[in-house]
Amino acid sequence: MRPLLSLLFALCVLVVAPSASAQVVVTGDPVAPLPEQPGTGLCLASSNWLGPASDLPQSQSNYVGNINAFMEGSRARWITSVLGTDADLSNNFNDGRTLSQGDFTGACGAGGCAFAYSGGSTIFATRLRGYLAITQAQVGKSLHFGLYADDAVSLTLYDRAAQSYTVVVRPPTLGAPTWRMTNTVVFKQAGLYGVEVLHTQISEHAALELSLFEGTFTDFAQPANQPPVVNLRTEGFELMPLGQFHQAESGGASFEDVSKCVQCARQDANTSGNSSCGAGYRCNAAALCAPCDSEAACGDACMPCGVSTPFCFREGSDSRCVECRTASDCVPLDACHTGGCAGTGVCTSMPVPDGTECPGGACQEGACELFDAGTPDAGEASDAGVDGGGSEPGEDAGSLDGSVVEPDGGATGSPDSGVALDAGGMGPGDAGPSGGDDGPESGCGCGSGTAGVAPMALLGFALLSRRSRERLAWHR
Repeated sequence: MRPLLSLLFALCVLVVAPSASAQVVVTGDPVAPLPEQPGTGLCLASSNWLGPASDLPQSQSNYVGNINAFMEGSRARWITSVLGTDADLSNNFNDGRTLSQGDFTGACGAGGCAFAYSGGSTIFATRLRGYLAITQAQVGKSLHFGLYADDAVSLTLYDRAAQSYTVVVRPPTLGAPTWRMTNTVVFKQAGLYGVEVLHTQISEHAALELSLFEGTFTDFAQPANQPPVVNLRTEGFELMPLGQFHQAESGGASFEDVSKCVQCARQDANTSGNSSCGAGYRCNAAALCAPCDSEAACGDACMPCGVSTPFCFREGSDSRCVECRTASDCVPLDACHTGGCAGTGVCTSMPVPDGTECPGGACQEGACELFDAGTPDAGEASDAGVDGGGSEPGEDAGSLDGSVVEPDGGATGSPDSGVALDAGGMGPGDAGPSGGDDGPESGCGCGSGTAGVAPMALLGFALLSRRSRERLAWHR
């Protein structure tokens, strides 16, 4: 008879113990990018249940909704804290059995960190909220979430569009209060995702462990004492660490006091305004009161930042919209300036060192000075006029027929020699014989500048007029 009863009990357990849930694929965008710093832990809110245990939700379809409704309706009795350790909670109830200790030890003693209520006679619910950080290395991988719970638990994830993904739901089960269960989640993108865990304690042992395993594993869900007993720790699962859970989208804590946190109503998540959180705070996508320190909600009124001041900068408990947070947010004016960000969140501009290359030239005192492309040596005139044909002041105009090519701009021959206008001499009006050194010089190369050019032009004109008269007389 006893073997038959044992068989019937086992069959009953199989009926009430469905197989593990189907794999969950999170296709939506993350709520926020992955922060650089580790998280500060989940936010816990607990409240005692004043009605009979039979009034607790006992089906998978209504467990999450009814426990959340109970939590919102009992806000005045909340005990709130931050789980500043690995995800391991226990009431450490000891009646000779170790059901409250779970599979992991060491986070806060043999059993785990304390729930809000101790002992084994208080019926209560605990809601854990925050953001779960998923790294790029975890994207596309089979992440097995493991839970050890006494008496009931659920695990839900949320993406940026507030789409919920149910990973595990285990309502209270008569005769089998302690459970181990796992399910696989695949994330398509790295970043922060909202997470909510609802735990319920009815009597005696209370335990909640969240663990994770990456790789090949066959998911299951069964009472803790049902053979074959599968210990999650020995199977390679590890407790989810404190740093994997965040409270604010920026990655920081909800308040300057990292031990403080406040949960808000799920229907207010990511809505405009302050909800029940007060000035400078809002109900974020994880349904936690968090600082208005994002571009979408900044400052006391939690308003979005504009085009001219697109970034939200937080300093202490205050936040405001600014032009920049770092120098990389500022665009330089031009190639001769570098952009910077002042401590007040204002973009600044500084000139680069003189001589820095800029398009077509070099920077000088913050301006781009273009190179002169007129001559091969960038326009220098130190050698101009060497061909005697220059017209700038100080250049040698050369001889009348342009045959003098001396680079020093002086006259050819001896210093006192003149240049005969006519080799045969034409009597009066002739320039006179050369060689006289007591009269004024009339050499073509004497003098410089415009003062020497004008007499030469007059002499040339006189010579041409005289020859024209002689030719006219000859023809007559």
